Amino acid sequence: MTVRGDWDDALGFETARPGTLYWTLSLYIEPDRVAAAAGQAGKPLRHDQFGAMQANHLPSLLLRNAIDPLFNDIADREVLGEVQEHLLAAADALPLPADADRHARHAHRKATEKTIRAHERLRFKPPASAQWSTEGVTYRAEPAGLNDERAVRFRRFWLAHNNGALSYHMGFSHHYASLHAEGDQAGYDPATYYFLSLLQKLAAPKEFELGDRWKPGSSASVFEENLGIAPLDELTVTDAGGTTERFWPFVRRRMLDDAGRLFDRLAAETGRPRADDLAPHLIDEVPFIEVPGLRVPKSRFMFLLHDERFFKRLMPLDPVTGESAARKVMVQELCYLPFQEKLEERVSAAEAGDGIVRLDTGYWNWATTQPQYEAWIKGRKPVLRKAGGGNFRNVGELAAAMRQGAVELTVDEAGAPLPAPLPMKIPAFEPQRTDCLDYLFLAGFNQNIIDFMNQDTSEILDSIDPIYPDSDEQSDERFFVRYANHRAMVTYVPKSRSLETGNDYIGTCPYAFLIHALALHNEYLAREHEAKSMARIERIEWLVAKGQGGATEGLSAAAKALDRTEKLDGADEFDRAEMAINQVKFAEYKEYERFRYANPFRYDTERVVFGKLEGLRGTTRKKEALALAIASLEDHASDLQRRHQAEVDKQAARRDRQLSILLGGTGVFGAGQMIYWIGETAAGDPDAKPAKPAEPVVLDFLGMPDTKLEGQTIMDTTEALMFYALIVFVPLFFYVFGSWVWASMRTTRMGRRIEARLRSLRRRVRRQD
Repeated sequence: MTVRGDWDDALGFETARPGTLYWTLSLYIEPDRVAAAAGQAGKPLRHDQFGAMQANHLPSLLLRNAIDPLFNDIADREVLGEVQEHLLAAADALPLPADADRHARHAHRKATEKTIRAHERLRFKPPASAQWSTEGVTYRAEPAGLNDERAVRFRRFWLAHNNGALSYHMGFSHHYASLHAEGDQAGYDPATYYFLSLLQKLAAPKEFELGDRWKPGSSASVFEENLGIAPLDELTVTDAGGTTERFWPFVRRRMLDDAGRLFDRLAAETGRPRADDLAPHLIDEVPFIEVPGLRVPKSRFMFLLHDERFFKRLMPLDPVTGESAARKVMVQELCYLPFQEKLEERVSAAEAGDGIVRLDTGYWNWATTQPQYEAWIKGRKPVLRKAGGGNFRNVGELAAAMRQGAVELTVDEAGAPLPAPLPMKIPAFEPQRTDCLDYLFLAGFNQNIIDFMNQDTSEILDSIDPIYPDSDEQSDERFFVRYANHRAMVTYVPKSRSLETGNDYIGTCPYAFLIHALALHNEYLAREHEAKSMARIERIEWLVAKGQGGATEGLSAAAKALDRTEKLDGADEFDRAEMAINQVKFAEYKEYERFRYANPFRYDTERVVFGKLEGLRGTTRKKEALALAIASLEDHASDLQRRHQAEVDKQAARRDRQLSILLGGTGVFGAGQMIYWIGETAAGDPDAKPAKPAEPVVLDFLGMPDTKLEGQTIMDTTEALMFYALIVFVPLFFYVFGSWVWASMRTTRMGRRIEARLRSLRRRVRRQD
């Protein structure tokens, strides 16, 4: 079996060679999951704990020494006088005797340096064909050599983030181009282009759907078998030990193996044993929305293609002037019409057959040779002729003239003669149209489209329009060209000193990796903050609705979990809602802004790309949406505060009235007691010694007839009035006392339970009515 690529290196250093793809797949693990795996659930790890582990682990320390200076060259990473992200090597430290002398320690350090630079040899085995569906049509590509094995170098390492999160990075590199002889272009063929596309589909398999064995609405994991998705089912990986498995089971096994060693080392810093089973904590699967029902681990990826040929395609120069040329000059509609027409023929044949559009050997022989150009330059009236007239001897001569603008087109699209020949210049024109095949592949690869042969000119131009450079001034630098979709960043370089340094340690360029890693962190930090904020807002809405006495449904699982970890105190639902709003505002800083990387890059070459990457991945949009939500919550909080203050004022006024009534009642009883004493005095006391005669009370109304009241009459009347006053006063006293007791109890758990029960009874009575 043919094996394409190689594992060659020189003296333990891997040479960065043109025609090599560097692929970094990064899995993200949130702080809560890392803490649970470390045996301290609910208490995220501090960045200094990872820093201490790095300092005490020689491979990690040497990895830091090699890569951190490159990170620091392009980004301001200092926070409060320290760096809060830490590279951690996957390999264990080599054994060193405790009594080792200076020479032994030096040899040990050198051996460790070689260990962290070493790559592992893998063999990727693609399927013989790739089948996918798009726009309701099923295609199957069968280029010769697609199922050739591919030699792949493999490296892996960890990055600890400032909030206690971890990301696990797997670096794969494959030298696909054969450049053994001058002008040798082997490797730039359909089989290679589909293999590179399949690598991207392993991480983001859009244009596919789950197989028939998966019922609609069901869920499947990328770790499961027989998914009905060709790259996930059929592409296998064989490691250095000879174990062959599908890609995602390989990822899972290697990640958990490395995690076991990492968390064992981390236990020495935390003083707590790690979880026995790490998989439930570290493998965090989420829906892959492009394939309904499919779940994938939280991950993002980046490609770096060290390829001068591809770079020149994407950053073209005019062959005559040597100056930068517009891409639309290189990609012209007339060049790609034959590809569309040939594909339409295949689609028509499929509709008459089994419905599968086959891109078989015959199709690829045509696509890679473009025989129509031989026919177009022959005959007395050639379709393409020399400027001023005359035939080309061969397609090579035609290509040279086309790049110079010395070609005329004599017919229109229907084949009818033109009134006057049309001058043509296509600076990218090459014999057999290798330029067209390259542009079709690059446009598809940039947007993760495996159906790259089915593109028109406008789609190609849109897909090869980079996020950097995006101005003439930036284009003049010609260092690299970058593209991005919402899951990946793709970089093309003709050469790179930083890649030459970094590929030995992390399998890619450190500058590109730092952009990728910080964007990965910000994206999942924003997603986690968005989920928690939505749960907090749901709880606030529930509390307000409950406080207003409206019928409310139960909280979601996320909001219930939040309710268990973030307790709320208050006299009523409105108090608790106000406290919950304050928690949302505080969490904006505590959980998000404090750990978000606010574009720390020093130079526009990285700063612009980072900003655009955040926009493509929705990080910026989520941040702005949450800022609006918090602003509206602040208005809501002010409204609740006004309502709460009005209720407080109302309650205070009511208490004042009740107290006034009680004091008035007390005065009534005091006056009654005095009147009763007057009556008792007026009634006399015949049993007293000496006897006290009765003396009626005479009321003098200042000139009006006097009124005499007998003492007994006064006492009888006073007793009657006091009796009725007590009937009113006693219940009022107990009402006021009970209100005071209830106001004190409402802030307690028992009071809230009683209140909820009473509210439930009131709703039940209303429904019965």
